[in-house]
Amino acid sequence: MSSDDRKVVRESEAYWQLEGESDLSAVIIPDPPKAGVATIVRLTHSNSCAPLDDADFFVRIGDPDNPTEQDDLDSAMDWVQAQLVEELVNVDGEEMLRSEAEEPFEDETPWDGTYDAQLVFPPGRCSVEIKVVSRIPELLRSRVLADWEISSVA
Repeated sequence: MSSDDRKVVRESEAYWQLEGESDLSAVIIPDPPKAGVATIVRLTHSNSCAPLDDADFFVRIGDPDNPTEQDDLDSAMDWVQAQLVEELVNVDGEEMLRSEAEEPFEDETPWDGTYDAQLVFPPGRCSVEIKVVSRIPELLRSRVLADWEISSVA
């Protein structure tokens, strides 16, 4: 698999720095989304030290004028879980699929986990909200990211 075939999101205007040496980047495919048509929301969780696969990601369509609060993980019922579609690690300067790497890793091993979910956007302005659910709260905090505004086209 060439690097051109990778799903990882490395450059995006939708970007958040998280705790524990982690970053989250996101894109919408197609961009802009077409109203009423299934659209992929792709998230890449990157960690500069090691694979951090003890987190789940969910997405939903939000109201940019009334965003979900950062600590409100439970009030909305329409979250769609994003599914892991690719894991990359960088071992000795070489990027490879995690499934092809020899584990356990001895040194720092930069990691990218890419997740996809599908949403159907209404026409006009809305937001994409992302819920991070961490199973290791001392390293990565669970929260809602609700500041990604988009507009769909008819």
